[in-house]
Amino acid sequence: MRRTAITLLAAMGAFAVLTASYATADLPAPVSAAVANDLDGAN
Repeated sequence: MRRTAITLLAAMGAFAVLTASYATADLPAPVSAAVANDLDGAN
């Protein structure tokens, strides 16, 4: 029972770290700008 609880806590901690790193990741600005310009040009 204790091993299961520790495993679940470790898995939740790893998920939290991955989520935080994804949330703070820098998105490629030139690609985003190019997509925005394409969308503006189409309208």
